[in-house]
Amino acid sequence: MKFKKLALACNLLIATLALFGFLSINLAFGSTSTTVEPTLQEWFNQKSYAINVTTDETRIETFPSGYYKLTILAEIAAYAPKNNLSWYLISNGQLSYIFFGENTTGDTAYFMADGAFGMCLESPDGNFYTEAFRNEDGKDHALVFINPNAVGYIIAWEDLWKLGDADFQDFILAALTPVRVDVRYCPRTLNLKSKGRWITAIIRLPNGYRAEKVDISSIMLNGTEPADQRHYRVYDCGDLHLLVLKFNKAAVIELIRNSLKNADCKKKFVEISLTITGKFLDGLPFQGTNRIRIIHFSFCGQKR
Repeated sequence: MKFKKLALACNLLIATLALFGFLSINLAFGSTSTTVEPTLQEWFNQKSYAINVTTDETRIETFPSGYYKLTILAEIAAYAPKNNLSWYLISNGQLSYIFFGENTTGDTAYFMADGAFGMCLESPDGNFYTEAFRNEDGKDHALVFINPNAVGYIIAWEDLWKLGDADFQDFILAALTPVRVDVRYCPRTLNLKSKGRWITAIIRLPNGYRAEKVDISSIMLNGTEPADQRHYRVYDCGDLHLLVLKFNKAAVIELIRNSLKNADCKKKFVEISLTITGKFLDGLPFQGTNRIRIIHFSFCGQKR
C-alpha cells in the first residue's frame, strides 16, 4: 500500500513539473523522454529528399574532376566537433582539408580537382574513405546517393570503427557538380612573343542559366588567374547567354610557360587546355575547358 502511495506521489510530482514546463514526459511509458536521433531514412524524409536508403545507394566511390561546391547538410554525431573532411586525388591519395574541426550545418566550401578524386572523413576512430579498400577496418563508411533536388551527390558517413551503430547520419554532405559551359579563347593561337594586354574568353551558358547571374569575382583561369573585373560584358538575349571576359596576357603567358617546362622543344607548336571555373550568385559552380595553340616556346629547357 505504501509503495502504491509513493508511486502515486511521484507521478503527481512529475505531472506537476511537466505542467509548469520543467520536465518533458512520455505518459505512455511513465518516464522522461530523450531526444532520439533520426535514422538516415527519416532524415531524408524530413528534409524532402526522395531517396530510398535501401535501393538508391549508387556504390560510387570516386568522382570526376571538376570544380565542386560542398555543403554540410547535417552532423548528427558525438564526434561532430572533431570530425574533419578532406578530398584526395586517387592517383596519389594525398589529403587536402575542406572542413576542419567544429563546423555547422550550412557551412560551404569550394575546391578544384584536376583528376578523379575521393573524399575522406577523419574521425577520432580513424580515416574513412569513399573508396572502401582504403579503410583499415575493411568497411564501407560512405553511402553515395544522386541528389534528387540538385545536380550532384549526397554523401552520408558513418564515423565509428567497424561501422559502430551503422546509422550513416554522422556526417551528411551535398556535393554539387559544376554546370558545364562552352568556352572559346581569343586568340585561338597564342604567340608567346607577341605584345598586347589581354586574352579574351567567351563563355556560353546552357539554357536556363543567365549570364547576369554569374559572380564575376569568382571566375578563375586554371584556378590561379582571375578575370579582370573592370573589363567584361554580359549578354542575355533570348536563348543566348554569353560572358565576354578578359585575362591579363602577361600573367597567362607566365602560367603557360610554367606548364610547358617539359614540352618537346623540337615542335613548332603545342596545344594546351585552359579551364575556366566560377560560380553563380547562388553558389552553383560552373566550369568550361578548351584548347589553345601555343607557338614560339623555344625557351623550354632554358633559364628565364
